[in-house]
Amino acid sequence: MKNLVMTIAVATTMLFATQGISAQEDTDSAMMTKDNSEIVAQDTYNEIDTATLPEAVTAAVETDYAGASITEAYKNENDIYKLVLETEAGAEAETVYANAKGEWVEPDEI
Repeated sequence: MKNLVMTIAVATTMLFATQGISAQEDTDSAMMTKDNSEIVAQDTYNEIDTATLPEAVTAAVETDYAGASITEAYKNENDIYKLVLETEAGAEAETVYANAKGEWVEPDEI
């Protein structure tokens, strides 16, 4: 009987002690759903041939990035183009985004 009372007292103490504990939220790149399954942001761009780019996009590159060449091109389901530009040999490639009208867009606006 003494052991039973002691067990209940310990269990009750532990119950009250853990009421203030909460998990820390991880705010890194992954998001969690209500059922704790992880959602990972995916890059939904599909590679396309640079020759199939709209004329407005290639004209915008020629105007705003004179001397640059488009080495890679990708397109997403919203007709946003992800372009990899190279300006000179050995220089770091630059990635830019444009819509089908040749207007530049920021990656966070997509």
